Formats: sequence, C-alpha cells, structure tokens
Amino acid sequence: MKHSKEFLLDLHKQLIRGRLMEQKLLDTYAQGRVPGHIHSGIGQEAAFLGVLATKQEGDYWKPVHRMHSLAFLMGMDEDMYWQELLGKKGGNSGGRGGMLHIGDRKTGFMGFSATLGNDAGVCVGTAMAIDYDNKPNVVYMFMGDGTSSRGPVYEAINMAKIWNLPVLFICENNQFAISTPASYSIPVKDALAGRASGWELPTKVVEGTDVLAVYDAAKELTDNMRKGGGPAILETKSYRWRGHFEGDSCSYRDPEVTKWYMENKDCLKIFEAKLAEEGILPSQEEIDAFKAAFDKQMDEAILRAEAAPEMDPSEIFDGLYA
Repeated sequence: MKHSKEFLLDLHKQLIRGRLMEQKLLDTYAQGRVPGHIHSGIGQEAAFLGVLATKQEGDYWKPVHRMHSLAFLMGMDEDMYWQELLGKKGGNSGGRGGMLHIGDRKTGFMGFSATLGNDAGVCVGTAMAIDYDNKPNVVYMFMGDGTSSRGPVYEAINMAKIWNLPVLFICENNQFAISTPASYSIPVKDALAGRASGWELPTKVVEGTDVLAVYDAAKELTDNMRKGGGPAILETKSYRWRGHFEGDSCSYRDPEVTKWYMENKDCLKIFEAKLAEEGILPSQEEIDAFKAAFDKQMDEAILRAEAAPEMDPSEIFDGLYA
C-alpha cells in the first residue's frame, strides 16, 4: 500500500467524524437550538480533510464558512467549540461570533472574515512571519469558487509569489457561489487553477470527493513549499449537497443533479470502498460502534453547552472600540 494502514484508518475516522458532526449541526439547527446560520459542508468533507491531513505542528489554516466542524476536528477544545456555536460565555469569543467567527490560535486556526476573500492578505502576513523565522511551515488558505474571483485574493497571491512565501491557496470548487453557477460566472474550466498561469505557480486540480487524491496533491505541493518552493494552488472539484445556507430553497439548480451527486459522489462511501479493496475496512459493527460513541460525545457536549452561562448584558460591548 502507498499509505500506511494506520494513516488510512485515521483518515477514515476523520471523515466519519466530519460527516456526523455536519449532520449533528443540521439537526441541532433544525431544532432551533443554534443561533445564526448554518452553511453545511456535508458531502464535501474530503476536500477539506484531505488537505489538512498534511498539516504539521506550527502550520496555520484559514477556512471558508463551509464545514463548521473543521475547528473541532483540528483540535479545538470541545466545550469551547459548542459554547461558541450556541452563543455561550465559554466560547472563544464569549458567544459573540457564533459559527461564522470561530478561531483557535492553539491549532493554527486563524478565523476568517464573513466578507469572503477580504482577509487573504492575513495569510500572506502569517507566511511572512514563518519566512522571517525560517521555519518549515505553511499557511493553508481555503476559498470557494465564488471567492476565487475576488480582487483581494489576486493581490494576496501576487504578493505571496513575489516574496516566495509558503501559502497554499486551495479553491474548494463546489460549482456554486451562493446561487450563481461557476459555469456562468467563471470564464475558464478551473476556477482558480485555470487562472494560475499569470503567476507561474505550481498547480494541481483533483477530484474533491477522492480524499486520497486530495491528500496526495496537497502533500506534494506542501512538501515543496516546506523546502522553500514558494506558494502553490490546489483546486478540488466537488458539489455542494445543501443550499448556500439552511433555508435556501435551491430553486436555482436541478434537484436530480444534486441527487445524482449524493448517490454517486459520496466521499465517505468512495473511501470505504477503497479500504474494502485493500482489505482493511473495519467491520460494520466496529463502524457503528464508533459512530454511536461519537454521537453520544457530541450530544453530551451540546447539553453541557446549553447549560453553560450566557454573558451578562453588561458585558455585550466588551472588546468593542470607538
């Protein structure tokens, strides 16, 4: 096998956790227990977790607003995570930001701006610090196909290139920017990779539902970056199962196409089929037991978060400057 059994099984567990957590977020939101919006990444787990499986100690990462579960999956404290999502005082920003403004310096999670793409320069600044300290680390900047057309992204890529900084720009192309199809708004086949020739960067385009293809491409690019190879671009191709946000009617797309992708391009099913071919897929009983234990863990954390204190009205303006 190209990859060790231990690595493959750990990656399988991460995909299961990601799927269950995204579903738990949907269910909790549907029950009216989560303030704010949900931007679900269910079905797109491989495009994110395949990349972040290459993450090392000292690396930084900046996601998009999809796959809210990533913060926890990458090591954020469980109670802090759920309390922020539920607007409680023990959250990373005291419950003020909710799921759109989670961050965790301990795990290298830089947070992000809800105005997508505007904070691309933060990744370049972080990479400057890495370069200044002469460390073999990288910065992962995720964006969607819609964000790939924004001006601040191009400025950031340009600066990363001329200063030879270790930033991996990842376009998670799920074919829709809110309701606008990439086929309409982007003049090239590959949203970001197709426009990379202007910077002469190392570039890869992979199937985003194949977690090993994503991992292998990300590892090749980041291995080169850690040796001083400068920035690179990775584009993963997938499909957004849910609407832009929960409550989105998705009237702008064909439900039969969505159904086809869900049935035929499920990254978890695809990976489990590969593990079965290698003869290392855990038994269904083992998988079910793992799922049940993780589901119980999440339910207990949510109950703790719901019982946790909310901030006092006198504290709501703490941290604001005028």
